[in-house]
Amino acid sequence: MSPKIAIIGTGPSGMAAAQALATNGHSVTMYEKADRPGGILMYGIPHMKLNKNNILKKADVLRNLGVEFILNTKIDKQNIASKISKEFDCVLVATGAEHARDISIDGRQLNNIFFAMEYLKDNTKHLLDGTPLDIDAKGKNVVIIGGGDTSNDCVATAISQGALSVKQLEIHSKNNERKKNVYDFDEDEVKLYEKTAVKFIDKDGCVSKIVTDNVGFTRDENGSKLEFKNQYGEIDADLIFVAIGFLGPIEEGLNAFDIEIDKTKHNRDTKIFTTDKENIFICGDARRGQSLIKYAIGEGKMAAIAIEEYLSK
Repeated sequence: MSPKIAIIGTGPSGMAAAQALATNGHSVTMYEKADRPGGILMYGIPHMKLNKNNILKKADVLRNLGVEFILNTKIDKQNIASKISKEFDCVLVATGAEHARDISIDGRQLNNIFFAMEYLKDNTKHLLDGTPLDIDAKGKNVVIIGGGDTSNDCVATAISQGALSVKQLEIHSKNNERKKNVYDFDEDEVKLYEKTAVKFIDKDGCVSKIVTDNVGFTRDENGSKLEFKNQYGEIDADLIFVAIGFLGPIEEGLNAFDIEIDKTKHNRDTKIFTTDKENIFICGDARRGQSLIKYAIGEGKMAAIAIEEYLSK
């Protein structure tokens, strides 16, 4: 009987590992908390940027290789994780880096302030299933905090929903060497460069404005530091999305299998896919932190090799 391998997460890293392992004759079962496979490819990237039919076709390729998908299943320590640990020879944690970085300023508790991924998932579910939008930008003044790809995804989505206005707070300067977005909007019309939020203003329990400050980077022998210039302004904001990166995997995913990640060993520059449990492996953004899809795919392939080496002992 071929070894049984469980993969937690069906994003690009998990799928790459599954394909490599299944192609070599291993029995692979993938667990996914959402109702569709694909992870961040399915619900973290807008449909206009990545057609979801392509993700579903990839899942069908894996099914044809014998991979089983168990959807709508959130892994918890008490029930599912302990069962998986007993029934499978190896477990690969490929849950991504979904622990969003938050902004801690006055008024953060107000209504109508969301993490970017909450918004993007809600819109994709609406497009795929026709479900009502829980977060709708139509007719609203929208502000996105952050200047990266996920922030741009939120900008494009808000524009497509018919937002009254869309502004993006970007801490870097206009001359920062960042690649242009893949959408049609003009970044210079949307982005407010070298600005960040310092306070959210309350109106009946909901956010109504953002107090901003101009910022810049100072550099010394210890690296760069964000400097606040105390040059305040206000922006109308009925709806805010926080898109300032991710801190790593959600801790529940690690705690479910009682594993710990040694940050001195697991980083972008190493090829260590093992954990402190000999038959539990980790790869992708869950291992190296937020990164590009191409690196996640590579990580999945290399993790599959590490698992096969372990099983051959």
